[in-house]
Amino acid sequence: MQPNLIKWRVSAVLWMGLIFTLSSSWFAPQFSFDATLDSFGLLNYAVRKCAHAAEFGILTVFLFRSLHPKPFLVGKARLWSALLSLTYAASDEFHQSFVPLRSGKATDLLFDAAGIFAVAFLIRCIYLSDSDERQARFLGTLPDQPEDNRSI
Repeated sequence: MQPNLIKWRVSAVLWMGLIFTLSSSWFAPQFSFDATLDSFGLLNYAVRKCAHAAEFGILTVFLFRSLHPKPFLVGKARLWSALLSLTYAASDEFHQSFVPLRSGKATDLLFDAAGIFAVAFLIRCIYLSDSDERQARFLGTLPDQPEDNRSI
């Protein structure tokens, strides 16, 4: 196994642990709607939902990088990272339904999915772009390495 894959897999697991911890009862009072209303005011709802999208978008990046450039090609790594992130988002909302002072909401899962699919789309756009430097930086693919066909 390549050292880079280990680094990204550890990052993904740590990020999943952070998401789980933030969904626990330890942080319920600090992240409730009322508690964040003072900090964010009228933007409270938008900030909270963007945070949902961002946290699962970041997880998707970590999972993608942990699956690519090896053992999967870009298309499969993108699909698997999105599916794993979506599964974890659903399990997180399910977990929250059992936590006192928290609730699992289908609408939160939709915002999680929006972040996941936005990152999956971004990966596709970068992969289909002509910028070898951007591909190497974000996808972890060196420009001189052959890759699967670009019809993903």
